[in-house]
Amino acid sequence: MKQFGKNANVGVSWTEVNGQLVRFHAHDRSHPQSNEIYAELERLSNELREHGYEYDSTRITHSLKDGETVESVLCGHSEKLAIAFNFIQHSRPSSMQITKNLRVCGDCHRATKLIAKIRQCDIIVRDANRIHHFHTNGQCSCQDHF
Repeated sequence: MKQFGKNANVGVSWTEVNGQLVRFHAHDRSHPQSNEIYAELERLSNELREHGYEYDSTRITHSLKDGETVESVLCGHSEKLAIAFNFIQHSRPSSMQITKNLRVCGDCHRATKLIAKIRQCDIIVRDANRIHHFHTNGQCSCQDHF
């Protein structure tokens, strides 16, 4: 895309926790609690794998660099960072809301459904096209038509 003078939009997500609006971009490490956020992402990833989840490598749009794995690339998506942040702020929230500037990718959609079920937390994500309500039964309001 850069060859044609186009820049890809960077994924950005916002969430409000304790009255504070927090913004994350893909693979963001600028937040003061970045270490805790990535530790929570690791816990979430372990829980997902324990429940049979496999990361979807077809959702990666670039070649992997040295040290990158499918999991590390996909876990760095902004909405997953926002989800992890919500969990470190409130260990057992009943719900959380996230706004995203782009469409949710298929891997994040599948992962968020399972996270909502495992953690028994309603997760509402407003992306560029629709509002996704991930219910505690592991279903999404879009019925997987995104």
